[in-house]
Amino acid sequence: MKNDDDEPKEHFERNILLVIIYIGTGLFLDWLSLHLLSNVNPWGTATSVPGMVLTLQGLWLLVHPYAIIYEDRFEIKRNFIYNKEFYYLDAKKLENRASRLVMIYNDGEAVSLPLFGMRRAKQANFKKALNEKIALSIATRNF
Repeated sequence: MKNDDDEPKEHFERNILLVIIYIGTGLFLDWLSLHLLSNVNPWGTATSVPGMVLTLQGLWLLVHPYAIIYEDRFEIKRNFIYNKEFYYLDAKKLENRASRLVMIYNDGEAVSLPLFGMRRAKQANFKKALNEKIALSIATRNF
């Protein structure tokens, strides 16, 4: 039996141009390293590592959405390393500060939410959905 609480409610896509740049740069470095290694040049090994990392990162960006909103939390998958979950129960409000989205926790701590890489058209919908979920969480709290 599936758990409906853990099902994603909304997905927010990435900026396609950024994904294409990652994959293109990675594939170019992969081609360059193969070309250098076929000519017995040791620089081929030096260019193969960043090429493989960028190709893997680009493919990972291609298959994962930037942000996922669940019933009780949201998750930002900025890149292969940065994968962070934020719970609505911990949040007090969202603010726009100097073209950044800042989440204020219940204890007053401010955390900047990275939105670079998300489609510009989806950023407004993301902010609206988060504000709705945080307002709903605030209204149903008991503490």
